[in-house]
Amino acid sequence: MLFALLATPQAEMLAVFVVAGVLLVGIPTVGIYRDASVHSPRSFAWTGVMVIAAAVVPLLGALGVWFLYTAVEVGR
Repeated sequence: MLFALLATPQAEMLAVFVVAGVLLVGIPTVGIYRDASVHSPRSFAWTGVMVIAAAVVPLLGALGVWFLYTAVEVGR
């Protein structure tokens, strides 16, 4: 019964969007939050920037924010 519901094209596309969202937006966001909450007093700002950048430019946005975070926070 459950597999019959997942066999529709709409359910398959929804599953692909959820998996892609978790991989491209969720994982980098959690990673920057975990690292910034330990090393930076502005952890929510870095997390917000990561969410926006990862959602707008999926792979390059996350890499860019991570490099910027490393340059700013580690460079102190």
